[in-house]
Amino acid sequence: MRTTLPLVAALGVSFVFGARPASLTGGAADVARLREEDSDANDNRVPAGTHSGDTLVLRLTVAPVTWRIFGDSNPGFHLFALAEEGKRPTIPAPLLRVRVGTPVRVTFRNPLDDTLTVRGLGEHAGAQDSLLVLPNGTAVVAFVPQRVGTYQYWVAISASQRVLPPDARRQGLIRPLMDSQLAGAFVVDPTGPTPPDRIFVITEINDLSLGATRDRHGVPAREFTALNGRSWPYTERLQHAVGDTVRWRIINTTFQAHPMHLHGFYFRVDSHGSARDGIDSIYAPQQRRMAVTEVVGIGESMSIAWSPDRPGAWVMHCHLTNHAARLPPVDQQSMIEYGIGHDHGDPDQHFVNGMNGLILGVTVTGARPAAAAWRPSSRLRLFVQSDSTARDSTRRFGYVLQRGAEPRRDSIERPGPVLILRRGEPTSITVINRTNEPTAVHWHGIEIESYFDGAVGWSTNGTRTQPAIRPESSFEVHITPKRAGTFLYHTHFNEMRQQFGGLVGPLIVLEPGQRPDPEHDLLFLISDGDAGRLAINGEMTPAPKVLRAGTTYRLRIADIAGFRQSSFAQVMRDSTPASWRPVAKDGFALPAEQATLRPAVARMSSGETGDFELTPTNPGELRLEVVRSTRVGLQPEIVVPLRVLPPP
Repeated sequence: MRTTLPLVAALGVSFVFGARPASLTGGAADVARLREEDSDANDNRVPAGTHSGDTLVLRLTVAPVTWRIFGDSNPGFHLFALAEEGKRPTIPAPLLRVRVGTPVRVTFRNPLDDTLTVRGLGEHAGAQDSLLVLPNGTAVVAFVPQRVGTYQYWVAISASQRVLPPDARRQGLIRPLMDSQLAGAFVVDPTGPTPPDRIFVITEINDLSLGATRDRHGVPAREFTALNGRSWPYTERLQHAVGDTVRWRIINTTFQAHPMHLHGFYFRVDSHGSARDGIDSIYAPQQRRMAVTEVVGIGESMSIAWSPDRPGAWVMHCHLTNHAARLPPVDQQSMIEYGIGHDHGDPDQHFVNGMNGLILGVTVTGARPAAAAWRPSSRLRLFVQSDSTARDSTRRFGYVLQRGAEPRRDSIERPGPVLILRRGEPTSITVINRTNEPTAVHWHGIEIESYFDGAVGWSTNGTRTQPAIRPESSFEVHITPKRAGTFLYHTHFNEMRQQFGGLVGPLIVLEPGQRPDPEHDLLFLISDGDAGRLAINGEMTPAPKVLRAGTTYRLRIADIAGFRQSSFAQVMRDSTPASWRPVAKDGFALPAEQATLRPAVARMSSGETGDFELTPTNPGELRLEVVRSTRVGLQPEIVVPLRVLPPP
């Protein structure tokens, strides 16, 4: 049976599942004379092109393909991809990698009845470098890359450009939603040996057959994401050894930002690049920072390095909930909700069988030291509970910490309670599941043993993988925090149901002997409220905080909202930012060179935490705002009034 999904009716653009497309850009003639084939997943290990003398020569074309992001035996999308002449098309596009100063000559043949716009192939490697390839024509561009860094190049089909707003068309940065796969990595290496790194290109396609339809949480429906051409669990499985230095370049070619989160370890951020201006900002040692979550914005890239010190199974994934959740079937366009409970009847395999999207699986090998007897200094009991009221459209979930007697079964804290741990103190947390479905807890940012990390069916101690916490059962977690800071905990099981339902909470690690100071140590947890709105500390209309001029406060801002690509947290006085001093990122203390007084504005996204010192200088009204970027500028999503009184 043949099913056709109209992408943009005005263009005649279509996805076709299970059959050869009748139209991909607006003219059946293109497909009639071009043979469609499956695209290959490009692992970005082998550079494209050949050398003629000192010049890299590359010949590219575009071809209709079936893109099977869930493996060769599953249905795919019918669209266009790039190919080297004489070779199979690939998604992402062929890797362009040269040493700085190498002359490059690219010949681009256009077999379509529409104009192609090629950007990023030039000395500047940015949106301003453009090449027009006329219908059924050929164009040549020659250039010498002068700047070391991580870049990208991309192609847009002129007809599909009409879906973009005029400002985006002018800047040439945001690709149409169906053309993200027409992009590839462009890496310029320094002179000398090629660095031992891996390149991962994020591509994405949005099934536009349903227009702007969103699911019940306000999340865009039917977004399909891939790393190097595949979606988990079909993405590449990586293997490293304890002590290895792992270097990754991550390139975002899509139409939205992606906060990338690494389980179990910190990584060092070495650079950030932007396709807007073609500049890759390679950081000097004093500019680098450590993180567990870092946003790669629209058209951006980043290079990171990390070194595992513990064996186990770990993951790197996008922290937007729908970009790691079970995706709707490719060939069932009427299904817009993200999957719930699709683990083939075995909840202990949820991470492998119940999740898709932007996920990399990493196995770290090495000797496992003999485990000492576990003697916790502190014990906590954390209950997972569920309840609903008559007005709820979906079931509510919540964590409840036992304080004295066991909590009532119908009690829910949303978000979860603040868990207070201390650096170096072995802590046992027994998680008791009182809901009617399996669950798991991920200790976000905590350097923990793999078996307790929360990725059910993946986290391992070498002989066993972490099981799901079934209804009316429990699981004991062993945590000995390595550093003081601000962290998170949240479900890692059926997140589109459980995380949006309320299974999120903050975790603060204090120094040994330090006591909580709620008067001067202020926590602001950004999470999902009702009807697609944000909440801070569980309130969608937060009550004012009272501060004193001349007093220094530590603001702990933690973002665990399920779908916020890239927001900004800022403290404003009227229309001007106040000043604060950043002191930590993701629980890791910033170096002195970065912990300097500056305007109180910081980009935040799901899975990030930041600690800031704020000293109001004068009495008056301040506002802590969470804002997002829109076509008309930054718009506040939620505001906490800060009333500054005179000094005591």
